[in-house]
Amino acid sequence: MKCTAFDNNAALAEQVVSELQALKPHSRVLIPSGSTPRWIYDALAATKIAERLTFFALDEWINVPSESDGSCLSMINQDFVRKCAHPVQLIHFDPYASTEQNIAHYNTALNGEEFDYVILGVGMNGHIGLNEPGVSFDEDYLQTKLDEVTINVASHKYFSGDVTLTEGITVGLNKIIKAGKVIVIINHDAKKTIYQDIVNGDAQHTAIPAIYIKQFPHVNYYITKNLQG
Repeated sequence: MKCTAFDNNAALAEQVVSELQALKPHSRVLIPSGSTPRWIYDALAATKIAERLTFFALDEWINVPSESDGSCLSMINQDFVRKCAHPVQLIHFDPYASTEQNIAHYNTALNGEEFDYVILGVGMNGHIGLNEPGVSFDEDYLQTKLDEVTINVASHKYFSGDVTLTEGITVGLNKIIKAGKVIVIINHDAKKTIYQDIVNGDAQHTAIPAIYIKQFPHVNYYITKNLQG
């Protein structure tokens, strides 16, 4: 397991932005929504780096309007895209399209290539994107039934009103591990338990996505030092 510890979120964000700056023009970057990457998005929006990259949203809730405050697209737009002073190309899932249509949309945009750089967070239950515990690790894309932990956390954390969350669509782990570089960010005290589960877990015999992907040499866990205490 490759793990780098940073003093704080600002230092972690600085490292990620420097790695994005080193990418070739038109590189394909897979990005998450939620609270984990906000420090990165703030730092990135203050530069012109994003102008020459193509971004892909990692996942989306099924049958939840994109304009809802807690939709994955809405969060990425609010936390990143709208903060940039220049246009940002963002490919995203349609919550009302079929799985086949969404897959075709992403594959067309990728044009036979793989992601160059992937930014991930980790859920309280060890999910990666909406690859929930127990899903197949052999899929490039998949529509998943949401775990109860994911539903409870997301419903209270991201949405201001009542919402019914049942399924999500996500880029699958089989696609993620084909990327040039993958970083998994864990940067909050609430994630100490799942971080220790990842460190001590058996990547070969697990149903937890965040443990499974640690076996791949180009997967890097970027954490803040508070998790090591």
